[in-house]
Amino acid sequence: MKKIQFYSLLIILTTVLSGCWSGTTEYEGISFPKTTATQVSFQKQTIPGDCSAFAHLQMNTKMHSSGKDIEEAMLKEAGDKGANLVLVGMSRENMGAELEENHFSYFGPEYAYTFNKTWLGWKFGFDEWNDCDKLVGLGADNWGSSDVSFDNSLLIQAVFLRCGE
Repeated sequence: MKKIQFYSLLIILTTVLSGCWSGTTEYEGISFPKTTATQVSFQKQTIPGDCSAFAHLQMNTKMHSSGKDIEEAMLKEAGDKGANLVLVGMSRENMGAELEENHFSYFGPEYAYTFNKTWLGWKFGFDEWNDCDKLVGLGADNWGSSDVSFDNSLLIQAVFLRCGE
């Protein structure tokens, strides 16, 4: 009887702990129907009044990403979640993270909100943000460029928005 209890406990413990160290996490935030028509903005003043913010996130890029690699990864992630507009904030080098794959960290919100009325700024993910290195210019000149390459991983602020609904 004790062997059965021991093995049952071992199986349960193994199952629970395997979830703790899993390298992938399932997105559990707000989403909309997928889209392939996602646009990007680098200035909050350009966000239309009918846009709702539904995901605050930071993207950790893989090492040796080009501006084109970053654009494609961000737009794919945004489109999969239903964002038809992405506001991209600042970027920092993340030299300690030698990533071979892109990673997205989400920080809410609990509900979609009207961006122009409620946006409070880049007030999420500061533990990770503060551990990074120097600011990196990832703007309209570098975004989508195959000629620009970033040797180190970057940490990029972003907000996913759904507009026109």
